[in-house]
Amino acid sequence: MRIIASPPRLTATDRIALLRGAFVAAMLIGVGGLLGWAMVATPIISQLMPGFRPSPVQVATAVGAWAFAIVVPAGFVILGVARAIGALEMLTALRPSAATPRLVAKLDDRHQVATSLRLPDGRYIHELVLGPFGLAVLGDTPPREAARVMSGRWEIRGRRGWEPIESPVERTSRDAERVRRWMGGEDQDFVVKVYAAVVTNDPRATRSSSCAVITPDEVPGWLAALPPQRGLTDGRREEVVELIRSVAPIGR
Repeated sequence: MRIIASPPRLTATDRIALLRGAFVAAMLIGVGGLLGWAMVATPIISQLMPGFRPSPVQVATAVGAWAFAIVVPAGFVILGVARAIGALEMLTALRPSAATPRLVAKLDDRHQVATSLRLPDGRYIHELVLGPFGLAVLGDTPPREAARVMSGRWEIRGRRGWEPIESPVERTSRDAERVRRWMGGEDQDFVVKVYAAVVTNDPRATRSSSCAVITPDEVPGWLAALPPQRGLTDGRREEVVELIRSVAPIGR
């Protein structure tokens, strides 16, 4: 198996969002730790403690001071940890792992792979495999801990809570159709066949008439079962490879 292009997927906007989330998390945890240290290491709290036979006002002031010393620093730390976890989940969701690069020994040189391609219409293709069968678009699913399915609709945990996303199966089917139109627009005399599959161990993803759902271990068998496309000569394969490279991001 040969890899045509495997660039990083994170965009500048994604990096800024991740850095902002990490910075806010560090600030919250730092403020919480500083407040906690100030309450313990300085005489602020002891000065507010009532003496012998305290008045109701002194008692209320002491209770409020202890509540502030415990709740406020802990609240900042908890918010910071939650923000850090959210940033990590966002990073995991934005950097899905490709299936085929881990299967180098199981796929021969007739297979060529490209990941994170950006088509002329602006749509990203997670993973594209060129083989004797034509092209196969391989999709993925978000991490289980960062996604859920409610009444058949997929949602992902974002900075503002749960946000709706496109179903992985529907997204991969539409990506395959975009690739089909893109290839057909470049060469009307020969149209490369395009297949679609979501590669996941998540049982919440169910196959459709236009998109299969397979596990990572099933990728080699699924690709081998696809019928060879007649007319896909070596020359036409090279034309397809050059077309794929033309949309591969610079800096891989």
